[in-house]
Amino acid sequence: MGFLTSLRRIIIYFAIFLGAIFLLPGLPPSTTFPFKEYVVKPPLELKGPLKPNFHLDGARHLWKDQVYGPENLIVRDEWIYTGIHGGEVIRLNKDSVEPITKVGQPCDYIFDDDLCGYPVGLAFDTIGNNLIIADAHYGIWQVSLDTKEKTNLVSPEEILPGKGVNRPGKLFNSVTVSREGDIYWTDSTSEGFAFMAFANPSGRLLKYNRLTKNVEVLLDELALSNGVALNPDEDFVVVAETAAMRLTKYYLKGPQKGLSEIFVECLPGLPDNLTPDTDGIWVPLALAVDSENPNPFAGLAPYPRLRFFLARLVGIMQLPFQFLKNIYPNNISAHLLHSFTEWVSSNSPNRTTIVRLDWNGNIVKALHGFDRSAASISHVLEYKGYLYLGSPTNQHIVKVKLSDLKQI
Repeated sequence: MGFLTSLRRIIIYFAIFLGAIFLLPGLPPSTTFPFKEYVVKPPLELKGPLKPNFHLDGARHLWKDQVYGPENLIVRDEWIYTGIHGGEVIRLNKDSVEPITKVGQPCDYIFDDDLCGYPVGLAFDTIGNNLIIADAHYGIWQVSLDTKEKTNLVSPEEILPGKGVNRPGKLFNSVTVSREGDIYWTDSTSEGFAFMAFANPSGRLLKYNRLTKNVEVLLDELALSNGVALNPDEDFVVVAETAAMRLTKYYLKGPQKGLSEIFVECLPGLPDNLTPDTDGIWVPLALAVDSENPNPFAGLAPYPRLRFFLARLVGIMQLPFQFLKNIYPNNISAHLLHSFTEWVSSNSPNRTTIVRLDWNGNIVKALHGFDRSAASISHVLEYKGYLYLGSPTNQHIVKVKLSDLKQI
């Protein structure tokens, strides 16, 4: 009898706890849009141009333990430029690793990205010898490669336009620069990193006009907007929607100017940064998705109440850490987040995939690896017969010989 009374009391307390999570006002998170159902289509089968191969196996690792999270790679004059944890932009060749700039704050723990900064998007300017940087937490920057002068073009405090809801950038991501100097860039989510799997899609594709210095929203409510690429004629721009496993095309010129459509969808993984050239786009899939490895975003998408409940739980779990940080500044949350990221990376599917698209959105070929030597890939740089592969978690840059891939 005592056991049943205790069990009944536990059930009542648990029900009160669940009711508080659902009903009490003022608890986090404060999301941009009301929770609603959305759809993520299943991935394509690995056949045809997506058929499995082993061309990424046996990949070489360069600059081991000299680069931490080289998310994005660009090249000029024999130097590879990348941003790393700790907030620095560096450049590398076979003999040297040189610091270029940093826009974040000084920090003791390099994975405290909120404080250190994390330059995840890089592009060379077209109207001056500048580097354009998207720092995930500190906004869009212009850095002179001659004088090292830094100019903040878009601040994380600036209220930016949206399709119905204006709000500041929360997770600045990829950048590309047009021939006229305008900057196209992505804000991945308006909900913050901890909530992005639970809230509705709130990513944006934006344009910074270098002449007027104004920001314009081109697309909103994107499912984790990420890589961005202009086609060779700059008629349209393509943006990766990581959570939805698709790329979306936005017309910049012609009779369809201002309209958008799906460029390619149902990719067998989560697309990250985009690397365009005259013939098409390299698309790395940061996480493989197939019948054995489901898309974590797709499973939650149809259940807005469940996503609300999970977001509330995460928000409540964060409160004591935020309270402690306000009293005594610390990086406990950053340590926990880094440990979680490392765990996710080490337990991700063994398959690594890079997809090659043409400018009509057709899948031309795919490169696969299964031995994890090229795991956690976020960026593809094609340079002098090789592919150099970036990653937000690796402590090296991956190198694969491209000539071996021409027969695919």
